[in-house]
Amino acid sequence: MQFIAGIIVGALIFGGTTAYAISVLAQPKTAEVWIDGQEVNLKGYLIDGSHYFQLRDLDAKLVPGGKDFSVVWDGGGNRIIIDTTRRYDPNEQYTPAPPLPAAPKLTMEEMKAEIVRLANAERVKAGVSVVEVLPALADCAQAKADDLRDSGYYGHTSPVYGTAGDMIFAAIPEVTAYAENLAPWTKTPAEAFQGWVESSRHYASIINPKYTHIGIGVVEGVEGGYWWVMQLVKI
Repeated sequence: MQFIAGIIVGALIFGGTTAYAISVLAQPKTAEVWIDGQEVNLKGYLIDGSHYFQLRDLDAKLVPGGKDFSVVWDGGGNRIIIDTTRRYDPNEQYTPAPPLPAAPKLTMEEMKAEIVRLANAERVKAGVSVVEVLPALADCAQAKADDLRDSGYYGHTSPVYGTAGDMIFAAIPEVTAYAENLAPWTKTPAEAFQGWVESSRHYASIINPKYTHIGIGVVEGVEGGYWWVMQLVKI
């Protein structure tokens, strides 16, 4: 463990009177220093590949009485890791923590439900009644999402179905008012919804008290992104 020797010898050298003899070889430290899981600002030097610190500076960063502590070198992260809760072991090697398990991928239906949940949360905050999922409108929104992908366009007027109003009125004749929000190339429901929230026009339709029902469509595009369709209607 070259680093372990470096920190001990360096502490003696830089804490004593012989620092001038090797100061020409010293460069500012390049590694981070972490003590008990927290990065600390500790002045140090890199000499012949080993990291050195002044003993008084290192001591000031440690808890009282914590003089026998674990020190390991994380080469991949370029970090010096000090753990005062464990004793020093000259044979200890840095073992990175296992990666966190990836969050389970949502199904298309779960993603649609999340958009509905987010929309109703905003409506509640705005003091208006929540909207209900209308199966016929959900089918209409999904058909629009499929059309965006299959027909290769992005907009409210479809080369197949006509305008959003044409499409919605044909599917649900009793509709008296409607709105359609689109979001391309976003990877999560939250990301798509945030884009609508940040647009005053789209957000106004989401919290408009006249709308009573909602339908959501989503399709997977290229590069891991999704196309999203939100349709709101008054019946």
